[in-house]
Amino acid sequence: MSKLNKFKLMINNIKLAYKYIRDPKVSLMRKILLIFPLVYILSPVDLIPEILLPLLGWLDDTVIALTIWNYMFNLIRKEEEGNNSEYTLEEDEYKIK
Repeated sequence: MSKLNKFKLMINNIKLAYKYIRDPKVSLMRKILLIFPLVYILSPVDLIPEILLPLLGWLDDTVIALTIWNYMFNLIRKEEEGNNSEYTLEEDEYKIK
C-alpha cells in the first residue's frame, strides 16, 4: 500500500470515527472507547513510563491504541453490515493483519 493510500485510509477512518461519535444512537461507552486511545497517548500517565524505558513506553502506547482502535473499527464494520448504517468502510480500506 502506497503512502498516499495509507494517508487516505487514515483520513477516512478519522471521518468515520467522527460520524460515529456524533451519532446519538451510539452508546456513551463506545464513544469513550473510540476516544480513549488518543487521550491515553497524550496523557502523562502510562503503564510503562517513557522516562524509565523509552522504547517500551512508546510501544505500550502504540499497542494499546491500535488494539482498541482495531476493536472499535471492527465493531463499526459489524454494525454497518448488520443494519445498513451510514458508517462505511470499503472492503479494502481497513484490514487487520
